[in-house]
Amino acid sequence: MIKGMKISVITVILFMSAMAVASSQTDKDVIDSYNKAVQLLKSDTKASVAAFEKCVSLADEIEELGDKAAESRKLAQDQIPKLYYKLAVEAYKKRDYQGAIDNFRKTSETGKKYGNTALARKSESLIPKIYYAWGKQEYAKKNFDKALQIFDEGLGINPNLASAWLGKALVYDKMKQEDKMKDAADKAIEIASNINDRKTLNAAQKFMRNYTYNHAVLAIQGNKTDEALKYLQSSIAYGNNSPDVYYELAKIYTTKERYNEALRNINKAITLDKGNEIVKARYYYTLGKIYKKTGKKEEACSAFKKALHPPYEESAKYEIENVLKCGK
Repeated sequence: MIKGMKISVITVILFMSAMAVASSQTDKDVIDSYNKAVQLLKSDTKASVAAFEKCVSLADEIEELGDKAAESRKLAQDQIPKLYYKLAVEAYKKRDYQGAIDNFRKTSETGKKYGNTALARKSESLIPKIYYAWGKQEYAKKNFDKALQIFDEGLGINPNLASAWLGKALVYDKMKQEDKMKDAADKAIEIASNINDRKTLNAAQKFMRNYTYNHAVLAIQGNKTDEALKYLQSSIAYGNNSPDVYYELAKIYTTKERYNEALRNINKAITLDKGNEIVKARYYYTLGKIYKKTGKKEEACSAFKKALHPPYEESAKYEIENVLKCGK
Protein backbone atom coordinates (compact mmCIF):
# COMPACT_ATOMS: atom_id res chain seq x y z
CA MET A 1 0.00 0.00 0.00
CA ILE A 2 2.78 2.39 0.98
CA LYS A 3 4.71 1.40 -2.12
CA GLY A 4 1.69 2.24 -4.29
CA MET A 5 1.29 5.59 -2.63
CA LYS A 6 4.95 6.40 -3.35
CA ILE A 7 4.41 5.67 -7.03
CA SER A 8 1.33 7.97 -7.13
CA VAL A 9 3.17 10.80 -5.41
CA ILE A 10 6.10 10.47 -7.82
CA THR A 11 3.68 10.49 -10.76
CA VAL A 12 2.00 13.69 -9.54
CA ILE A 13 5.35 15.38 -8.95
CA LEU A 14 6.57 14.45 -12.43
CA PHE A 15 3.31 15.72 -13.99
CA MET A 16 3.50 19.01 -12.16
CA SER A 17 7.14 19.41 -13.12
CA ALA A 18 6.27 18.79 -16.77
CA MET A 19 3.48 21.36 -16.60
CA ALA A 20 5.82 23.89 -15.07
CA VAL A 21 8.37 23.29 -17.81
CA ALA A 22 5.68 23.61 -20.48
CA SER A 23 4.39 26.79 -18.89
CA SER A 24 7.90 28.19 -18.66
CA GLN A 25 8.57 27.40 -22.30
CA THR A 26 5.32 29.09 -23.38
CA ASP A 27 6.13 32.21 -21.38
CA LYS A 28 9.49 32.19 -23.09
CA ASP A 29 7.79 32.05 -26.49
CA VAL A 30 5.72 35.13 -25.58
CA ILE A 31 8.80 37.02 -24.46
CA ASP A 32 10.86 35.92 -27.47
CA SER A 33 8.10 37.02 -29.85
CA TYR A 34 7.98 40.39 -28.13
CA ASN A 35 11.75 40.83 -28.32
CA LYS A 36 11.73 39.89 -32.00
CA ALA A 37 9.04 42.49 -32.63
CA VAL A 38 11.12 45.15 -30.89
CA GLN A 39 14.14 44.28 -33.03
CA LEU A 40 12.02 44.69 -36.18
CA LEU A 41 10.64 48.09 -35.20
CA LYS A 42 13.26 50.13 -37.05
CA SER A 43 13.65 47.91 -40.10
CA ASP A 44 10.25 46.42 -40.93
CA THR A 45 7.10 47.92 -39.41
CA LYS A 46 4.78 45.39 -41.03
CA ALA A 47 6.79 42.41 -39.75
CA SER A 48 7.07 44.07 -36.35
CA VAL A 49 3.32 44.45 -35.92
CA ALA A 50 2.86 40.82 -36.99
CA ALA A 51 5.34 39.75 -34.31
CA PHE A 52 3.59 41.86 -31.67
CA GLU A 53 0.27 40.27 -32.65
CA LYS A 54 1.84 36.81 -32.37
CA CYS A 55 3.09 37.74 -28.91
CA VAL A 56 -0.44 38.67 -27.81
CA SER A 57 -1.93 35.57 -29.44
CA LEU A 58 0.52 33.26 -27.68
CA ALA A 59 -0.09 34.99 -24.37
CA ASP A 60 -3.86 34.67 -24.74
CA GLU A 61 -3.51 30.89 -24.95
CA ILE A 62 -1.94 30.68 -21.49
CA GLU A 63 -4.24 30.57 -18.49
CA GLU A 64 -1.72 31.92 -16.01
CA LEU A 65 1.06 34.08 -17.41
CA GLY A 66 4.24 34.80 -15.57
CA ASP A 67 4.86 38.44 -14.71
CA LYS A 68 7.39 39.03 -17.46
CA ALA A 69 5.22 37.41 -20.13
CA ALA A 70 2.21 39.42 -18.98
CA GLU A 71 4.26 42.59 -19.19
CA SER A 72 5.37 41.61 -22.72
CA ARG A 73 1.73 41.12 -23.76
CA LYS A 74 0.74 44.53 -22.37
CA LEU A 75 3.62 46.28 -24.11
CA ALA A 76 2.77 44.50 -27.37
CA GLN A 77 -0.89 45.57 -27.10
CA ASP A 78 0.24 49.16 -26.64
CA GLN A 79 2.39 49.01 -29.76
CA ILE A 80 -0.05 47.39 -32.20
CA PRO A 81 -2.46 50.34 -32.80
CA LYS A 82 0.47 52.76 -33.04
CA LEU A 83 2.18 50.63 -35.65
CA TYR A 84 -0.96 50.27 -37.76
CA TYR A 85 -1.25 54.08 -37.59
CA LYS A 86 2.37 54.37 -38.76
CA LEU A 87 1.67 51.99 -41.65
CA ALA A 88 -1.39 54.04 -42.61
CA VAL A 89 0.59 57.28 -42.69
CA GLU A 90 3.35 55.68 -44.74
CA ALA A 91 0.80 54.36 -47.24
CA TYR A 92 -0.83 57.79 -47.48
CA LYS A 93 2.50 59.46 -48.22
CA LYS A 94 3.00 56.98 -51.06
CA ARG A 95 -0.53 57.79 -52.31
CA ASP A 96 -1.54 54.21 -51.60
CA TYR A 97 -4.96 55.39 -50.45
CA GLN A 98 -6.54 51.95 -50.12
CA GLY A 99 -3.59 50.82 -48.03
CA ALA A 100 -3.93 53.91 -45.85
CA ILE A 101 -7.65 53.31 -45.34
CA ASP A 102 -7.12 49.62 -44.49
CA ASN A 103 -4.46 50.41 -41.91
CA PHE A 104 -6.43 53.28 -40.35
CA ARG A 105 -9.30 50.83 -39.95
CA LYS A 106 -6.96 48.34 -38.26
CA THR A 107 -5.74 51.20 -36.04
CA SER A 108 -9.32 51.89 -35.02
CA GLU A 109 -10.11 48.22 -34.44
CA THR A 110 -7.00 47.49 -32.35
CA GLY A 111 -7.13 50.85 -30.59
CA LYS A 112 -10.59 50.06 -29.28
CA LYS A 113 -9.57 46.51 -28.40
CA TYR A 114 -6.44 47.50 -26.49
CA GLY A 115 -7.60 50.71 -24.85
CA ASN A 116 -6.18 53.39 -27.14
CA THR A 117 -9.54 54.98 -27.90
CA ALA A 118 -8.02 58.39 -28.71
CA LEU A 119 -5.98 56.93 -31.57
CA ALA A 120 -9.01 54.91 -32.69
CA ARG A 121 -11.13 58.06 -32.93
CA LYS A 122 -8.39 59.96 -34.73
CA SER A 123 -8.03 57.18 -37.31
CA GLU A 124 -11.78 57.04 -37.92
CA SER A 125 -11.86 60.80 -38.52
CA LEU A 126 -9.04 60.55 -41.05
CA ILE A 127 -10.59 57.85 -43.23
CA PRO A 128 -13.12 60.14 -45.00
CA LYS A 129 -10.31 62.63 -45.65
CA ILE A 130 -8.28 59.87 -47.28
CA TYR A 131 -11.23 59.12 -49.54
CA TYR A 132 -11.32 62.83 -50.42
CA ALA A 133 -7.61 62.84 -51.35
CA TRP A 134 -8.15 59.68 -53.39
CA GLY A 135 -11.14 61.21 -55.15
CA LYS A 136 -9.09 64.29 -56.03
CA GLN A 137 -6.43 62.06 -57.55
CA GLU A 138 -8.97 60.29 -59.75
CA TYR A 139 -10.45 63.67 -60.72
CA ALA A 140 -7.00 64.87 -61.81
CA LYS A 141 -6.66 61.70 -63.91
CA LYS A 142 -10.08 62.45 -65.47
CA ASN A 143 -11.51 59.23 -64.06
CA PHE A 144 -14.72 61.07 -63.23
CA ASP A 145 -17.00 58.11 -62.52
CA LYS A 146 -14.45 56.57 -60.17
CA ALA A 147 -13.87 59.94 -58.50
CA LEU A 148 -17.59 60.25 -57.77
CA GLN A 149 -17.69 56.73 -56.34
CA ILE A 150 -14.77 57.43 -54.02
CA PHE A 151 -16.14 60.80 -52.87
CA ASP A 152 -19.44 59.06 -52.08
CA GLU A 153 -17.66 56.36 -50.05
CA GLY A 154 -16.07 59.05 -47.91
CA LEU A 155 -19.37 60.89 -47.54
CA GLY A 156 -20.99 57.62 -46.51
CA ILE A 157 -18.75 57.73 -43.44
CA ASN A 158 -18.88 61.48 -42.86
CA PRO A 159 -21.67 63.26 -44.77
CA ASN A 160 -20.47 66.57 -43.33
CA LEU A 161 -17.15 66.57 -45.16
CA ALA A 162 -17.66 69.80 -47.11
CA SER A 163 -14.54 69.34 -49.25
CA ALA A 164 -15.90 66.06 -50.65
CA TRP A 165 -19.12 67.80 -51.71
CA LEU A 166 -17.01 70.43 -53.47
CA GLY A 167 -15.05 67.63 -55.13
CA LYS A 168 -18.30 66.19 -56.45
CA ALA A 169 -19.27 69.62 -57.78
CA LEU A 170 -16.01 69.85 -59.72
CA VAL A 171 -16.57 66.39 -61.17
CA TYR A 172 -20.14 67.19 -62.25
CA ASP A 173 -18.87 70.36 -63.87
CA LYS A 174 -16.50 68.32 -66.05
CA MET A 175 -19.33 65.91 -66.81
CA LYS A 176 -21.54 68.85 -67.92
CA GLN A 177 -24.21 68.02 -65.34
CA GLU A 178 -25.04 71.52 -64.16
CA ASP A 179 -27.98 70.74 -61.86
CA LYS A 180 -26.03 68.10 -59.94
CA MET A 181 -22.99 70.37 -59.90
CA LYS A 182 -24.98 73.21 -58.38
CA ASP A 183 -26.61 70.91 -55.78
CA ALA A 184 -23.23 69.56 -54.70
CA ALA A 185 -21.65 73.02 -54.54
CA ASP A 186 -24.58 74.39 -52.54
CA LYS A 187 -24.22 71.46 -50.13
CA ALA A 188 -20.51 72.20 -49.75
CA ILE A 189 -21.30 75.85 -48.99
CA GLU A 190 -24.04 74.96 -46.51
CA ILE A 191 -21.93 72.45 -44.57
CA ALA A 192 -18.74 74.53 -44.68
CA SER A 193 -20.66 77.50 -43.30
CA ASN A 194 -22.17 75.40 -40.50
CA ILE A 195 -18.86 73.92 -39.38
CA ASN A 196 -16.83 77.09 -40.00
CA ASP A 197 -14.68 75.49 -42.70
CA ARG A 198 -13.59 78.81 -44.22
CA LYS A 199 -11.19 77.27 -46.73
CA THR A 200 -13.84 75.07 -48.38
CA LEU A 201 -16.51 77.76 -48.07
CA ASN A 202 -14.37 80.31 -49.90
CA ALA A 203 -13.32 77.80 -52.54
CA ALA A 204 -16.90 76.66 -53.24
CA GLN A 205 -18.24 80.21 -53.42
CA LYS A 206 -15.40 81.30 -55.71
CA PHE A 207 -15.97 78.31 -57.99
CA MET A 208 -19.68 79.03 -58.29
CA ARG A 209 -19.43 82.79 -58.78
CA ASN A 210 -16.80 82.28 -61.50
CA TYR A 211 -18.82 79.51 -63.11
CA THR A 212 -21.99 81.58 -63.21
CA TYR A 213 -20.25 84.76 -64.39
CA ASN A 214 -18.39 82.95 -67.18
CA HIS A 215 -21.62 81.36 -68.35
CA ALA A 216 -23.30 84.76 -68.24
CA VAL A 217 -20.63 86.13 -70.57
CA LEU A 218 -21.16 83.21 -72.96
CA ALA A 219 -24.91 83.83 -72.89
CA ILE A 220 -24.38 87.54 -73.62
CA GLN A 221 -22.16 86.65 -76.57
CA GLY A 222 -24.96 84.42 -77.85
CA ASN A 223 -27.58 87.16 -77.33
CA LYS A 224 -29.34 85.04 -74.70
CA THR A 225 -30.18 87.89 -72.35
CA ASP A 226 -32.60 86.01 -70.11
CA GLU A 227 -30.05 83.25 -69.53
CA ALA A 228 -27.33 85.84 -68.96
CA LEU A 229 -29.51 87.65 -66.44
CA LYS A 230 -30.08 84.43 -64.49
CA TYR A 231 -26.36 83.64 -64.36
CA LEU A 232 -25.38 87.18 -63.35
CA GLN A 233 -27.88 87.20 -60.51
CA SER A 234 -26.61 83.80 -59.36
CA SER A 235 -23.04 85.06 -59.47
CA ILE A 236 -23.96 87.92 -57.14
CA ALA A 237 -25.74 85.46 -54.83
CA TYR A 238 -22.46 83.49 -54.61
CA GLY A 239 -20.60 86.62 -53.54
CA ASN A 240 -19.55 88.25 -56.80
CA ASN A 241 -19.18 91.91 -55.92
CA SER A 242 -17.06 92.98 -58.88
CA PRO A 243 -18.06 96.06 -60.90
CA ASP A 244 -18.12 93.89 -64.05
CA VAL A 245 -21.16 91.90 -62.96
CA TYR A 246 -23.17 95.07 -62.22
CA TYR A 247 -22.01 96.65 -65.48
CA GLU A 248 -23.28 93.67 -67.47
CA LEU A 249 -26.56 93.72 -65.56
CA ALA A 250 -27.00 97.42 -66.32
CA LYS A 251 -26.55 96.81 -70.05
CA ILE A 252 -29.05 93.95 -70.05
CA TYR A 253 -31.64 95.95 -68.11
CA THR A 254 -31.18 98.85 -70.53
CA THR A 255 -31.84 96.50 -73.46
CA LYS A 256 -34.98 95.30 -71.69
CA GLU A 257 -36.03 98.93 -70.99
CA ARG A 258 -35.95 98.31 -67.25
CA TYR A 259 -34.25 101.62 -66.64
CA ASN A 260 -34.60 101.91 -62.88
CA GLU A 261 -32.80 98.59 -62.43
CA ALA A 262 -30.27 99.57 -65.09
CA LEU A 263 -29.56 102.84 -63.27
CA ARG A 264 -29.17 101.13 -59.91
CA ASN A 265 -26.69 98.59 -61.28
CA ILE A 266 -24.54 101.04 -63.27
CA ASN A 267 -24.22 103.29 -60.23
CA LYS A 268 -23.21 100.25 -58.19
CA ALA A 269 -20.49 99.46 -60.75
CA ILE A 270 -19.21 103.04 -60.62
CA THR A 271 -19.05 102.92 -56.82
CA LEU A 272 -17.25 99.58 -56.71
CA ASP A 273 -14.61 100.35 -59.35
CA LYS A 274 -11.71 102.20 -57.73
CA GLY A 275 -10.04 103.01 -61.05
CA ASN A 276 -9.56 106.45 -62.59
CA GLU A 277 -11.92 108.29 -64.96
CA ILE A 278 -10.42 106.55 -68.00
CA VAL A 279 -11.24 103.15 -66.50
CA LYS A 280 -14.74 104.33 -65.62
CA ALA A 281 -15.50 105.74 -69.08
CA ARG A 282 -17.47 102.62 -70.03
CA TYR A 283 -19.76 103.04 -67.05
CA TYR A 284 -20.43 106.71 -67.75
CA TYR A 285 -21.14 106.00 -71.41
CA THR A 286 -23.75 103.40 -70.39
CA LEU A 287 -25.11 105.80 -67.73
CA GLY A 288 -25.48 108.49 -70.41
CA LYS A 289 -27.47 106.09 -72.61
CA ILE A 290 -29.80 105.25 -69.69
CA TYR A 291 -30.44 108.91 -68.93
CA LYS A 292 -30.98 109.64 -72.63
CA LYS A 293 -33.56 106.82 -72.84
CA THR A 294 -35.43 108.24 -69.86
CA GLY A 295 -35.43 111.80 -71.18
CA LYS A 296 -33.01 113.23 -68.62
CA LYS A 297 -30.91 115.41 -70.94
CA GLU A 298 -28.86 117.25 -68.34
CA GLU A 299 -27.86 114.07 -66.51
CA ALA A 300 -27.12 112.35 -69.84
CA CYS A 301 -24.87 115.20 -70.97
CA SER A 302 -22.97 115.09 -67.68
CA ALA A 303 -22.44 111.35 -67.97
CA PHE A 304 -21.31 111.48 -71.61
CA LYS A 305 -18.78 114.20 -70.79
CA LYS A 306 -17.22 111.88 -68.21
CA ALA A 307 -17.03 109.20 -70.93
CA LEU A 308 -14.78 111.28 -73.22
CA HIS A 309 -11.93 108.76 -73.05
CA PRO A 310 -10.87 106.03 -75.49
CA PRO A 311 -12.52 103.91 -76.76
CA TYR A 312 -15.76 105.80 -75.97
CA GLU A 313 -14.52 109.28 -76.81
CA GLU A 314 -15.89 109.54 -80.35
CA SER A 315 -19.27 108.01 -79.52
CA ALA A 316 -19.71 110.17 -76.43
CA LYS A 317 -18.73 113.30 -78.34
CA TYR A 318 -21.27 112.46 -81.02
CA GLU A 319 -24.02 112.10 -78.40
CA ILE A 320 -23.05 115.41 -76.79
CA GLU A 321 -22.79 117.48 -79.99
CA ASN A 322 -25.22 115.90 -82.44
CA VAL A 323 -27.86 113.99 -80.50
CA LEU A 324 -28.38 115.79 -77.22
CA LYS A 325 -26.82 119.09 -78.32
CA CYS A 326 -25.59 119.64 -74.79
CA GLY A 327 -25.26 123.25 -73.72
CA LYS A 328 -27.80 124.46 -76.23
